[in-house]
Amino acid sequence: MSHSPAPTESSSHLSPFITLPAVIPPTTRMNFLKNWWHRSVMSASHAEGRLLQRIVPPSASTLYPLVGRSVAVPIGNANHVNTFTLGPAVNDNDNKADGTPLIWNYTNSWSEEDRKAVAVRGNGSKNIVLAHGYGAGLAFMYKNFFALGQVPGWNLYAIDWLGMGRSSRPKWTIARKSKQTWDDIVEETENHFVESLEEWRKSVGLESMVLVGHSLGGYFATCYSLRYPDRVEKLILVSPAGIAEPPKDLISQEPADKSPQELLENEAKELGATMQAEAAESVGQQLPPTTARPARRIPSWARYLWDHNVTPMSIVRMVGPFGASLVNTYTSRRFAHLSTEEQHDLYDYIYQISSSPGSGEYALAAILAPGAYARKPLFHRLAELEMPTVFIYGDQDWMDYKAAEEASKKMKVPTKVIRTPGGHHMYIDDPEEFNKVVVDEMK
Repeated sequence: MSHSPAPTESSSHLSPFITLPAVIPPTTRMNFLKNWWHRSVMSASHAEGRLLQRIVPPSASTLYPLVGRSVAVPIGNANHVNTFTLGPAVNDNDNKADGTPLIWNYTNSWSEEDRKAVAVRGNGSKNIVLAHGYGAGLAFMYKNFFALGQVPGWNLYAIDWLGMGRSSRPKWTIARKSKQTWDDIVEETENHFVESLEEWRKSVGLESMVLVGHSLGGYFATCYSLRYPDRVEKLILVSPAGIAEPPKDLISQEPADKSPQELLENEAKELGATMQAEAAESVGQQLPPTTARPARRIPSWARYLWDHNVTPMSIVRMVGPFGASLVNTYTSRRFAHLSTEEQHDLYDYIYQISSSPGSGEYALAAILAPGAYARKPLFHRLAELEMPTVFIYGDQDWMDYKAAEEASKKMKVPTKVIRTPGGHHMYIDDPEEFNKVVVDEMK
């Protein structure tokens, strides 16, 4: 499959929400097979649309209608960045809504008129741009769009990173060559995402923005802010990846000249030594002075798969129709607090974007070493930021907020470290509290 701009549902005029086909529920093996068989650009578009149609709360009311647009913003050579925009109605066509909380425009065009409609929403307006994390897409923040879009004087933009979500999926060409260091690969990968975001900004026509990045998106948002400080008024990092430095006892590298078999054999020996040491301690034996507990290690098989770009999404693709079942297992457990219908919509969306051709997902092994520590941590680089910076973590987050607290002590700009209820996806777990925090920062 190739991901081209979203198909036109209503290309030249504003309209109410479009009618989308119902999700194929993840309830039987036959349905998993159907979902796998019917994957397409259109099915991914529909999956995103179902979540976006959930952004308006049932009791929503607004002083002015909001206009939502889903567009494919062109960047570079034949690529596009999937973009959702939300802002107040500002022209005659928009005002035809007559009090409707949200009206919708779904288009694959990008004329000068489209650019103006997306970029200009009234004099003196400000812009907030939301950038998702790894394995996700812009529709993950469907519970946040409406609240943030209600803030007077603000326009909201959410993007899919190039090579992720429903953006273009160019072939991933960044690979470590024999004489390259990991620093070289990290720099090349950072450039890829930073410059694609800058091309998007120019194409849309934004002068500046409040930039919000989640997880790996927070890492790239930080890199962008370091390179283009004049374009970022405030940086909001939501459970950002790559801040902490790896612990000294974490060994994440092996000699490059060892084969996978040699790595695994070494791992078995070290595992045996560890088990022997732990068994001795458990029965109260004193270890000989020369016996040291091996340093905590990432299993060699995991390192090998990680460094060779075997990603969760590639596994979903490799196992065919069973991939849908894997995604459903994850979704039903991780988002068990959502209604069954929402779980099904979220499952379908995750599966559609995960089973799309691999591209930007392969950045993970370049940026993070096994163990999810950055190969080039942001800890010291954060001190070079020139704009106010806010860190948001869930109180059940697996990301360590303490690293941000330590880094903030060395930063020269106003900083905050805020914790809200929820886990790594706190914006879904407790959207009301998360929205309140972000709205306060916008005001």
